[in-house]
Parts: sequence; C-alpha cells; structure tokens
Amino acid sequence: MLTISDARVVPVTEDLTTEELRLSVLRGLETAFRVDKPVGVGVELETGDWAVLGADGKLALPGASGVPQTYLVFSGTERYDARATGQATIFMNSNLIVKTSKFNTAESYEVGDTLTYKLVTGVPKLTKGVIGVDAILGFVVETHPDDAYLVFETTKNISVAPA
Repeated sequence: MLTISDARVVPVTEDLTTEELRLSVLRGLETAFRVDKPVGVGVELETGDWAVLGADGKLALPGASGVPQTYLVFSGTERYDARATGQATIFMNSNLIVKTSKFNTAESYEVGDTLTYKLVTGVPKLTKGVIGVDAILGFVVETHPDDAYLVFETTKNISVAPA
C-alpha cells in the first residue's frame, strides 16, 4: 500500500487567506479581455496600476491629465514571467467591478464619482476625474471610511475620450 509521509509536507509561508487589495476583481473577470503588451523602457508597473498604451504599442506611465487608451494592469512587471518577456497584461475594454487600495487617498470619494488615472504630485494615481478634461475610466461604487479600499466599476470602453 502506498502512503504519503508527513516528512514530504512543505509548509506554506504565505498567508493565502489574506486579500490582495492592489487589485481584486469582484465581477467581470470571466468575460474580461486580457492582452499582453510590451512595456516601454524604464517603465515599472505593478498589478493594480494603470498604463497608457502609446502609439508605438508600448505601455507607459500617464501624464498630468487622464487620457484615452489607459488600461488597468492585471499582471505587472514585478512578475518573473513579465521580466522575461518584457510585457505586462492589461484589461482592455472590459466592464469590471474592482476593489483596490491603489488610489489617491488625499481625495474624498462618494458613490458615483468619476475616476481617471494621472500624475498626482508627480506620482501616477487613480483619482477623481473631471468630465471634459480627463478620460473617465470608471465610477466609484463603494468607499471605505478609513480609505482602506475603493470599489469602482470600469467603463465599458475606456479608450473613448470623455464627453
């Protein structure tokens, strides 16, 4: 009879019950359109960041205002496979409900606020967007009183310029 020895059990050093708040897709992952795109030279992207897809087809960081062709990063350059291929995985034109801790906590948010991704004091952040000025990437669905996280819904086609 074949038995498995307790000596072969390897302890798990990572707490798998801890929620990863950089990017937690609550709804829409099953129909999401994920695409791998090359990353521009010197650009570092983490899961939960947003990246601008440039005319050269490479992902870059945003500028001072939110622009179309800005996409949510599903798998960033911090992963070993991304480092090997020089690519990151983004969601393109997907309707998602997302929970994240990666946003501008200096702002105060209410349900229905519009969101964009742009430089805030020199650092790229998900923040309130101004309709007619910034590309609107999503809308706030839920807030946390301690600014621990923000829940938002992405717009169906985030590459369309604001109205």
